[in-house]
Amino acid sequence: MTQTVDFSHARFMHLNWKFKIRNYLDGKETLSEEQAVSHKHCDLGKWYYEEGKSKYGQMTCMKNFEEEHEKLHNIVKSIQQLRSKGKADEAENLYNQLVTSSDNIVELLNEAEYIINHQTPTKL
Repeated sequence: MTQTVDFSHARFMHLNWKFKIRNYLDGKETLSEEQAVSHKHCDLGKWYYEEGKSKYGQMTCMKNFEEEHEKLHNIVKSIQQLRSKGKADEAENLYNQLVTSSDNIVELLNEAEYIINHQTPTKL
């Protein structure tokens, strides 16, 4: 039996998070410190640490995902700190780094999905 996974929900959760940060910078949404700084408490982090890591954490791309996801939250923390100090322009500049990190996360999820769906279970 072939194992098939679909990380579209994980990608959706992540992209929704990116829009939340955009709305936060635009003053349209609030952001709690716990949501911002913890890569384990956002929706994607909850999925990864409750389910994803035990199933796929041995894969190199998922190890890289975990590191990149933590890095993204460190950027969010810096954005939040800058914005709270009234340094909106500096926070906005960091958003560009967040977008790059976000793109890397999506690529890593895509890579994991491809590997899982195209390799035999013994190669996972």
